[in-house]
Amino acid sequence: MQTFTKDHVILLPHAEDYRDTYNITFSEVILTLNEPELHEGVSNERYTAEKTISKRRIYLYYYQTVPLQAQPHERYAIIDFVGFSDL
Repeated sequence: MQTFTKDHVILLPHAEDYRDTYNITFSEVILTLNEPELHEGVSNERYTAEKTISKRRIYLYYYQTVPLQAQPHERYAIIDFVGFSDL
């Protein structure tokens, strides 16, 4: 599975608002992307990742893209939604 660094993660403005509203740190977003407990690809090319961190289940919806001058296997994650549920 792809590993994303903070330089390869883009939060869309509304996703950043969700992240800020729900007090989810950027580190938790990266951890959910890189070490998900559940990871699914959806038919419209959107992916989901879920991970339990500190009594919360964090949910991410994201797209993957390749930059024009990419290195082999280099991808970006464009986060469309950040959410959570209490456990």
